[in-house]
Amino acid sequence: METTAIRQAERSEFTRAAQALARAFYDDPVVQHVWPHEAKRLRRSELSFAAQMRALRSRREIHVDEDFGTVAVWARPDQWEIPTTALVRVLPTWLRTRVGVGSLLAYLRTDALHPDEPHWYLEFLGTVPQRQGQGLGGRVLEPVLKQADEMGVPVWTWSSNRRNLAFYHRQGFTVLDEIPFVPGGPPIFPIRREPRA
Repeated sequence: METTAIRQAERSEFTRAAQALARAFYDDPVVQHVWPHEAKRLRRSELSFAAQMRALRSRREIHVDEDFGTVAVWARPDQWEIPTTALVRVLPTWLRTRVGVGSLLAYLRTDALHPDEPHWYLEFLGTVPQRQGQGLGGRVLEPVLKQADEMGVPVWTWSSNRRNLAFYHRQGFTVLDEIPFVPGGPPIFPIRREPRA
């Protein structure tokens, strides 16, 4: 079977990466909670992903396959926090896409869930629906998981979809908790992968 090349997206390709993530997350429980209007969800989430990638471009690595079937957005161990300057840049787009204040605060509160020690942060991972189940998600993670192993640091993220936990388990992640994204809202699952020798 032919393997798919994984590379880092160029800045000019952020819109294409955001479009792929928006398609991948369309049915995600948290995304449905944030943008319940089905007809507007795709465009609003696309704008949000793109704005966040651009605001954090110096602090993120966006890994893609050649046809943007899958996208992983990574923060290096010392760069996972969102600086105030980046937050100011992305906030107008979040407000324009009608992210509720409660959802926005809940997203920002996930920072408190991060481990204290240095770690890679998988901010987003998505595969477009027609390419799911083909191994792309695992392939796009490989370069950073290997790097984390070589560095001897864990990888941390949170999943917003219970259905994806089996996939993460296969990649070596362990579920740490189950907590509501917002009171009465869908759950999120902080997960962690320890470095392998």
